[in-house]
Amino acid sequence: MMAALLEWTLTARRVPVAVRSSGFGPEGIPAIEDAVVAMRRRGLDVSQHRSRSTTAALVDGADVIITAERAHVVQIAALAPSAFPRAMTLPELLARAADGPTPSAVAGVREWVYSLTAERTAGSYLREPVPEVADPTGSAPRAFESAVVTIERQCAEIGALLARIVSVG
Repeated sequence: MMAALLEWTLTARRVPVAVRSSGFGPEGIPAIEDAVVAMRRRGLDVSQHRSRSTTAALVDGADVIITAERAHVVQIAALAPSAFPRAMTLPELLARAADGPTPSAVAGVREWVYSLTAERTAGSYLREPVPEVADPTGSAPRAFESAVVTIERQCAEIGALLARIVSVG
């Protein structure tokens, strides 16, 4: 859901950033029906989506890696340690962006992301609270709708920030 909403937001803003979706579960699993329905309400079709594994090659090429859960960031760091400074949960990225340098003060997306995590260490990341996206899997359809509303709002905020960086950089 996050990848589809982020891609939709960036496309609408004409931000030339590629969005990839991956995870840590089995490959080839279709999207959960409640997610398909919630996304369809927004005009987005994720019915053909199939899960794919996160690989070191996939994260190595990314300027920013946005996850739902802290555990995903930890798994990415274990898979590709150099990706840790570029990996954050969606709400963590927003929180760090609110306290970090303005997008106009940096030269590009990767530089902006590095500036947001410059003080972060693996130890502090494991000790401190990290905001996460609530996973509605196994919940009522209403929980999916609520999650989509939250993710949609957060993706719009990230889209606005990335649009500012790309237009400046």
